[in-house]
Amino acid sequence: MKKILMTASEASHFKNFHIPYIKYLLNNNIEVYTASRGTFSYNGVHHIEIPYKKKLLSLGNIGIILKLASIIRNNEFDAVFTNSTLAGFIGRAASMLCGRKTKVVHISHGYLFDDDKSLRSKLYIFFEKLVKKHTDILAVMNGDDYRIAQKYRLSKNIVFINGMGLDSEKFPPVSADEIQSFKKANKIDENTYLFLCVGEFSERKHQQTIIEACSLIKKDNFMVIFAGNGSLLDFCKFLAYEKKLGDKTLFLGHYGNVNLLYKTCGCLISSSRYEGLPFNVMEALYCGENAILTNVKGNKDLAEEHGLKTYNYFNSEELAGLMSDLIDAYSQDSEKRTCNEKKESRLNPKYLINNTLNNNLKLLGMTELTSDK
Repeated sequence: MKKILMTASEASHFKNFHIPYIKYLLNNNIEVYTASRGTFSYNGVHHIEIPYKKKLLSLGNIGIILKLASIIRNNEFDAVFTNSTLAGFIGRAASMLCGRKTKVVHISHGYLFDDDKSLRSKLYIFFEKLVKKHTDILAVMNGDDYRIAQKYRLSKNIVFINGMGLDSEKFPPVSADEIQSFKKANKIDENTYLFLCVGEFSERKHQQTIIEACSLIKKDNFMVIFAGNGSLLDFCKFLAYEKKLGDKTLFLGHYGNVNLLYKTCGCLISSSRYEGLPFNVMEALYCGENAILTNVKGNKDLAEEHGLKTYNYFNSEELAGLMSDLIDAYSQDSEKRTCNEKKESRLNPKYLINNTLNNNLKLLGMTELTSDK
């Protein structure tokens, strides 16, 4: 029986992006191992906890590379699939040092750098170059990353995919009563225009920009709902308190029913610095929401394709202007002030899992693994 290893920084990555691929491999008699921080449980999958250090240059990651190399060597994996920047480099470096030939596929969910000649970008590109000869297939999800990968020849085989695929079944219809109950529980007036921000509170996501923008808006009938945890959550809560935005911001923390939030709110806001192909934006579009995005790679692809408004990263004044336009339009059109209208999907169907899975299985070399099993 053939064996493969999937690596990611966090166990949630497998749950969010890889279940359909894991199912395919298991159904085709491939033994699947996963490795990440945290626990991951899926019937038939062997999980290995790997305590990745969060900084790429952490000395602790040297030991992690050697440990993972030993795991790859001892298990004699036929292929290793790496994901994200940190775990992607560590997994490929471990494959390079494991002492046996193993097929390596790296899925970039968004490079954490641009091709802007900055020291940060040069450093990341240097590490990508170190492992490029041991990257049999490199998959990217947006135009900027594809250009970077081609320019620096980061793999002998660079493929472009339309993300990992959005599962529309996770977003069933929501009733008007459910929406009204949510609003009532959180004391939200029916005339309030609701913005939504979904994601980890971090420097990369930079929710501070949204809070700063809220403080610049000279209107009363709006609120921003934040869903997510992270190291900067408390800081952002304090910033909102300091700017007297208690009635304009709602911090839910981790919220299990994000589908309800998408169906309740009118517009998603992204304040991110880097993206691959952002799932939260695709989810919002599928649920019929509008979106305002930072003009950064990953976001730009979806914005151009779907006619979305963008603003420059960290520019709270520009964001405040775009938010104000939507609040004004909402205030002037009473027909939009209803929660029981059926929102039609705005998302291009090519991003749905039903339309991406088979092509991705082929491009990522999974069908090749199963064809000669």
